[in-house]
Amino acid sequence: MDTLHYLKEKFSITDIAGIIVGSFIVAVGMQGVLVPALMLTGGVSGLAMILQYVFGVDIWIWLVVFNIPIFIAGYRFVSSRFIIYSLLGTGFLTLFLALLKPVNLGIEDSLLSALAGGVITGIGTGIVLRSKASTGGTDIVAVIVRRYRGYNLGQTFMIINFSIISLFIFISSLELALYSAVSIFVSSRLVDMVVDGPHVGRTAFIISHNSEEVSHAIINILNRGCTALNGQGVYSGEKRHIIMVTLAKTQIPRLKEIVFEIDRQAFIIINETIEVYGKGFISGINDF
Repeated sequence: MDTLHYLKEKFSITDIAGIIVGSFIVAVGMQGVLVPALMLTGGVSGLAMILQYVFGVDIWIWLVVFNIPIFIAGYRFVSSRFIIYSLLGTGFLTLFLALLKPVNLGIEDSLLSALAGGVITGIGTGIVLRSKASTGGTDIVAVIVRRYRGYNLGQTFMIINFSIISLFIFISSLELALYSAVSIFVSSRLVDMVVDGPHVGRTAFIISHNSEEVSHAIINILNRGCTALNGQGVYSGEKRHIIMVTLAKTQIPRLKEIVFEIDRQAFIIINETIEVYGKGFISGINDF
């Protein structure tokens, strides 16, 4: 495989465009909404905002300082493409933060500022992450945790950000810290929605005395494939098939209706499935 073909496989103009757009949106949310309201975003950016409020040194300068050791650590644990993309994301975010410093969207209400700031920064961060990059900081930490521990990105952000909010209480006020917490929570939810997007599904496990009939109904009515797993009741010792099926969340009500029409005593477990790859869903793609 020649070098040019390798680069075409690994790097994408669409991804780079997403990184630029997402970084711009994050910068708008920070400089246009959160900074005028004296609130925080999450992670290293939030720490940089605290230091700006205390020392008056611009956010983008602190971001450069903090991201150097994080990128060194990330290079050891994350793919080179992700690091290169994230360098772009951090670079563009730093640039846009400097350029948009005079911007103020004029939102006066604190609650609206918290909600708007969370929505805007969450959408922007989600776009960057969907583009296989990050804006540096705890985004890289969250991706490492996701890869090796399986926690979703928003959950990791929430855990990390708790300490940032706790610190903010000491240099600001409890009221602004709570508004910042609302903003960070909204942002984390938007990150998950944008990153996971329409790929969030449901996986159901069905235990029924009529497993064969239920399987045929799922295949013929819902047009979903299913798998029969061998199971055995610990108390009864009875052996039976456990039907596993992954489907869209909109199909869950119909699934329950079909199963209980066939077997009123059926046992159903339904779990959220963050991403589904394969026939009938999405094709395999490179992760971070």
